[in-house]
Amino acid sequence: MKITEALKSLENSWSREEILSKIKNGENSEKIVNDFCSSKQQEIETLTNFINPDDKVLLSEIEDLSNIESKLINKIKNYSFNKDDSSKKEIVQKQIPQPKKTISFDLGVFMMKWSNKFVFISLLAISAIALTKQAWA
Repeated sequence: MKITEALKSLENSWSREEILSKIKNGENSEKIVNDFCSSKQQEIETLTNFINPDDKVLLSEIEDLSNIESKLINKIKNYSFNKDDSSKKEIVQKQIPQPKKTISFDLGVFMMKWSNKFVFISLLAISAIALTKQAWA
């Protein structure tokens, strides 16, 4: 069996949706892994024959990354605010004066700031259009 065939077979048979449904049905994670390994033993053996030492280091790093992500998910899942902390935050936010957001459009300031730029850009655009028309004529 070629390595590409083995990889495609392993990829097609490991579906996250199917694994999640097995977990929801109460299957043990160890059993899921063992069943997968026993059903795909030939593909796994083909894959392990092509793994070199550099790939083993990379696989180890990926495993470490997955463990860290698992710990982060667990921490987020178990993270909770204390009622005292949340009430303190609310009190502090009430004490900080919130700036009033008012949106006003001052035409005079706009014209002083942007009118010269607008006229200049418009003249450049008109000149560019006129020159391209002459070039195509």
